[in-house]
Amino acid sequence: MTTRPVFAAAELVLALLLMAGCSSGPSNTAPPPAPDAAGGDGVRRSPVVAGRRARVFVMAGFGAKCESLPAPAIAITAAPSKGTVTFEPGQETTINTSASGTCIGQRVLGTGIYYTAREGETGADTFSIQAELGGDVTQRTFSVEIVQ
Repeated sequence: MTTRPVFAAAELVLALLLMAGCSSGPSNTAPPPAPDAAGGDGVRRSPVVAGRRARVFVMAGFGAKCESLPAPAIAITAAPSKGTVTFEPGQETTINTSASGTCIGQRVLGTGIYYTAREGETGADTFSIQAELGGDVTQRTFSVEIVQ
């Protein structure tokens, strides 16, 4: 399976989407975080609290008419060292990135990516995921800041 930018697909777009008020610390390529604000890349800016489940991101696919597509297949490719990652399908989110630009601002369903830091953990943690939809694959690394 070849990993390639997903936005090259004309009919199926697997997008990394912005959720209202929920995303994670900066990824390896994200700009510096703004305090308690979600950036245009959909990455969480506020810290996660040890022992509490936090939605970090939503991955979703949508069609040419901005309709939700079946949930992408998501797998953890590098596990976090200080917590766990789980996935929850059926999470509503707003499209932040669209190859054609016509779907930006539309609401779709995707799979929520949740991180839970173990009790007593603090500091930074990272994990990576891979998502596949319609033969297109994307990979993403997330960083979270853990507080008590």
